[in-house]
Amino acid sequence: MRTIILLLISAVFSYLIGSLNASIIMSKVLKKDDIRNSGSGNAGATNMVRTYGKAYGVMAFILDFLKVVLAYLIVYLIFSHVDADIFTKYQYFFKVVCGFFCFIGHIYPCFFGFKGGKGVTVCAAMICILDWRMFVLGFILFFAIVFITKYISFSSILFAVVYPICTFILFDKDYSFIHHYITPKNTFGEDEMIYRLIALAISIVFSVIVLIKHKDNIKRLLKGEENKIGHKKDTK
Repeated sequence: MRTIILLLISAVFSYLIGSLNASIIMSKVLKKDDIRNSGSGNAGATNMVRTYGKAYGVMAFILDFLKVVLAYLIVYLIFSHVDADIFTKYQYFFKVVCGFFCFIGHIYPCFFGFKGGKGVTVCAAMICILDWRMFVLGFILFFAIVFITKYISFSSILFAVVYPICTFILFDKDYSFIHHYITPKNTFGEDEMIYRLIALAISIVFSVIVLIKHKDNIKRLLKGEENKIGHKKDTK
């Protein structure tokens, strides 16, 4: 029960931090505008580049990326002292919860009418704090596809599809499904297996939400109407 309470507090705290959408804040503070009223209407880095230029897009990306790291660091600093045993035992899952609820906050920010971005940057940040191997693979895959196809939206969609697969194959060594079954004599407890299953389920939910947020892009891709990166009317 204590573990669940700490995770719930982490979830609420991370959601609030995730709701601080960098694109919306920057557009309101620096441009006296709302990025959601321009371009594709998406509160994300790509639309910031399209509307205000590369510098704004890069800054929005960095800030949205760092808010996930910040959420976890604060949770770590607080709860690793509140109950070090629980936090150490379920540290990976605390990362999952922080990242997931930052993701939800970014897409449905309570401070901005529950209308935010598509969450790809936040998802990448979560993967980074979970497992650097998954992040590197995702980074390479994303930009390789962008380079080849010139479609940022297609790269985001493919990234979302591959993420749960990588989670299953490359889970942190202490929570590895493959490690669990290849070395059945390990000390993983039944409750820890449940947490690992929940973590995998969350990665699938991540992907489903990203795909839903990109449904219009998918339709345009299937029709051959999606604009490529650099196109003046790119609508990702």
